Amino acid sequence: MTTRAFALWVAPVAQQLRESRQEIVRTARRFLPEMWSMPSPLEGWTYKDVLAHLATGDWVCQTILHSVVMNKPLDLAVINLDYINAGNARLLEERKDRTPEQLIVEVEAEGEETQELLAQLAEGDEGRTQEGAPMSLGQYLKDAFPGHDRDHAAHLRTALDNVML
Repeated sequence: MTTRAFALWVAPVAQQLRESRQEIVRTARRFLPEMWSMPSPLEGWTYKDVLAHLATGDWVCQTILHSVVMNKPLDLAVINLDYINAGNARLLEERKDRTPEQLIVEVEAEGEETQELLAQLAEGDEGRTQEGAPMSLGQYLKDAFPGHDRDHAAHLRTALDNVML
């Protein structure tokens, strides 16, 4: 793990995301092989699908962060639900033959990439927004994105909670 400096408003977000990624990895490593093919609480998704989604789950956030870091306008299509659903489906399909361990490694790598982008944000970026965006960057990072990992970590935990040892 790399030590990074964060803007004051970013530090708690980065810490929360780092901790949730660590929890996801710890939880996933406790799975028995047969658990990956079991249906998850998400309709139509197995637990392996949830893990594959988490392995790529930062793609929207990273797209947003790249636009801020590069000081370029965000293509707002990236926050359209239909676009996100199509992207998720494509990314899941691309990972269908990967092993859970390969997906866990990807979860860790994606988390590190997000941390690296967060470290490039400045104090003045918190209130950044653009016309047509539903919220500021600060609102997205504080209120919207961290719930993604928390929610899916909870989905993974349900498998462990329901296994009789």
